[in-house]
Amino acid sequence: METISENPGLHFRELQRRTGSAVGKLDYHLYQLERAGRIFSKKEGGNTRFFSNESGTSSERKIAYYLRIKFGKEVIVGALSSPGYYLSTGISDQKKQIMREMESDGIITILEDEKRYQVSLKDRDAIVKFLKKYGQSFIDSIALSILNLIDEI
Repeated sequence: METISENPGLHFRELQRRTGSAVGKLDYHLYQLERAGRIFSKKEGGNTRFFSNESGTSSERKIAYYLRIKFGKEVIVGALSSPGYYLSTGISDQKKQIMREMESDGIITILEDEKRYQVSLKDRDAIVKFLKKYGQSFIDSIALSILNLIDEI
């Protein structure tokens, strides 16, 4: 429970690595915690991510979820790094769906023209506050994303 509270959005294998638990034992405890309403899970591709119902706000859980998925993290890091963050309208349908979900969840705002999407953070301060609170859990993956953005420039 402590690992999930301190690292919202971890997937099963990462929880297993961090806790040193056997697969069956971890599966049993996650099932019991979810059944008791202490945690909830959200499927993302082939992974199931786990969040605490006892710590953080609904907004923080949404931010954690999008920071844990590759494209969501790219969008948030890009919008944090540049107020005028743009994406081509030629992105995949899957990425467009993720952006629409992020907009619906109140994470980003999207302005669209024929050639590109302009993406901005709906509440930049909430994301910065979240990163300060849970930054240790996300710092490596965000640093890699920033380095990748720099390489693309």
